[in-house]
Amino acid sequence: MTVHDTASGSFAGSAGALRWPTLFSPFRLRGKTVRNRITSTPHSTGWGHDGLLTQAEVDYHVRKAAGGVGLVMTFGSASVDPESAASYGSISLWDPRNDALLRQLADRVHAHGALTMAQMTHMGRRGNSWHSGVALKAASDLPEGVHREVPAVLSEAEIAVLVDRFGHSARRLMELGWDGAEVTSHGGHLIEQFYDPYVNDRTDRYGGSFENRLRFGREVLAAVRAWTSEDFLVGFRMSAYHGLLEGAGMTDAELVEVAQGMTANGAVDLLSVSGGTGYTVRSSSVFVPGDELGENVNGPHAGRLRRATGVATLVAGRILDADHAEEALVRDGVDLVAMTRALIADPDLPRTYAAGRTPRPCISLNEGCIGRLYQGRPMWCSVNPGIREPEVDLGLDPGTGAVGPTQHRRVVVIGGGVAGAEAAFRAAERGSSVTLFEQGDRIGGRAELAGRRPGRERWGLYLDWLVERLAETGVDVRLRTSPTVDDVLALEPDSVVIASGSAPRWPSWVTGAPSTVVDADTVVARTPSPEEAGAVALVVDDEGGFVAPTAAEALAAAGWTVRLATSLTSVAAEVDPTQVWFVRRRLKLAGVELVDSVGPDHDGTSWSLVDLESDLRRPAGRVDLVVLAGVRRSADALSAELAAAAPDLEIVKVGDALAPRHLLDAAAEGARAGAAWGKPEVSALAPATVGAG
Repeated sequence: MTVHDTASGSFAGSAGALRWPTLFSPFRLRGKTVRNRITSTPHSTGWGHDGLLTQAEVDYHVRKAAGGVGLVMTFGSASVDPESAASYGSISLWDPRNDALLRQLADRVHAHGALTMAQMTHMGRRGNSWHSGVALKAASDLPEGVHREVPAVLSEAEIAVLVDRFGHSARRLMELGWDGAEVTSHGGHLIEQFYDPYVNDRTDRYGGSFENRLRFGREVLAAVRAWTSEDFLVGFRMSAYHGLLEGAGMTDAELVEVAQGMTANGAVDLLSVSGGTGYTVRSSSVFVPGDELGENVNGPHAGRLRRATGVATLVAGRILDADHAEEALVRDGVDLVAMTRALIADPDLPRTYAAGRTPRPCISLNEGCIGRLYQGRPMWCSVNPGIREPEVDLGLDPGTGAVGPTQHRRVVVIGGGVAGAEAAFRAAERGSSVTLFEQGDRIGGRAELAGRRPGRERWGLYLDWLVERLAETGVDVRLRTSPTVDDVLALEPDSVVIASGSAPRWPSWVTGAPSTVVDADTVVARTPSPEEAGAVALVVDDEGGFVAPTAAEALAAAGWTVRLATSLTSVAAEVDPTQVWFVRRRLKLAGVELVDSVGPDHDGTSWSLVDLESDLRRPAGRVDLVVLAGVRRSADALSAELAAAAPDLEIVKVGDALAPRHLLDAAAEGARAGAAWGKPEVSALAPATVGAG
């Protein structure tokens, strides 16, 4: 166990500091003081284009400093090399067009009392040349298992140029007021490609022996140190384990040796530790751990590297609340904790904990943040619409910072799912009198059902937080109530928000079906038991998300023989790359048969599956129950009647009542309605180019 200094920090004496004394204590790094141990680690946002930093991203990072974060680290996969693209809409550190915003970011973070560091890297083989038309450059010509593009081999002369470019980028950051820079190998970046003998097959002085394979990374760290001042912080990020099958990659013990070699002789001030690598879909699924993995999953691994190196260590990996953060610091012996996704969910997390209150919980679903980046989409957040659209938060005018006037006096919300709850509490916190009707016996809607998937225990925390917000803001919540038009109009509302959710859209083959056909939601809510051994359930998936897998697993656990048939080219085709491997793995381990590119049909007495590519039809065999996880339709039956009865009444439809989509859409549209903020402007720019993963 590491003994930490729990001396006074910026939250000294607060309720949070008394409960989590190490988390809220300051920490010294190379003469600089980090005011607490809470860190936001580098990650891309996908908000920029052509390697250029945006004002929105500057504001986003500053917002976390204002919320009390100790160390703000930025720009996952930021490029030091003009000849290799910045991935995921990240930035090019070498580009002088970014200088003004880089300086502004550092100055504003400092003004809020935090330190700031930027990640910098070269991706090597981890990417593609689709957009650049320029061959990738890497340690060897072995392609990565995810991107699968064969790279060109870097010459020794090219390696020397890259080493200087790392140093030059660090110097630029220092001159622009930054506290430090983090060099990364994590995720299979170029430095890892050099030190991994399973990738590096060179025969020159950068290959072969352990010392040779570490040479490039150590030269980079030495260049960063040489190009910067004595008090400039140098960080290094790496994986403590690769998450590959045994014999397919470096062992944990070998990675300890890498950590010792890279940090030797004071080369590194801060060692940042994660897990996994980008070499395969399997190993990629653990380096930003979703809800399939435990909380603080990397804490013991980081503690091992801390003890082996003696270097101040930061751990990243599903640390989502203060209890697990304190555990990592005290039990595992690390020095700083990354709470990055928790800070995306609530940038005020440090100040909220310090005040003894509960921040908005992160559910680590990933599909709203890192999962979107891996699909070439901008980062948002499934539970915090303010990340996507800061205008919905706190009633602040984005231009002046002033609190805008309340636009509604009396608001009625129909539906208590996420969209309805967001609309209700945000309207109430701006001074409106709000009544929320929910036909069920609890708040949450389909999100409550989704949270029943094993591993999603944090969804309950999020829904509890919504209930708390409704109570704190004085919303009149009426459960088990389906209001009529007269009930609504009797409240004399100025605005009605329709958030009544969605209903199944039954396909034509349901008519005359030879077996019972039910909606997947009903199976998740109350899983039926088979009437006899060997009973078969056919789960039909036209949606491609988590619903069908969740229903299939529940049926298998109840004793059914389960076949999951999808019309898409693979099961869970719409699940993001950080989660899909786990989804399919769980189904296979549960004994569920997976069939893709098929549709169900029947002749009134028996079922068949039609192959959607060959048009071949084959008997489906015994089918006792059919479960549909398909596209849905709006369940709004009230807005037309309200409009007819009160033509001047403002009616706003949100979430699935408007168009069934994702959790983040429901949360965002509910927030807009509650904040009385209009639709976001549609950018004329194409999404940020994703050059690597």
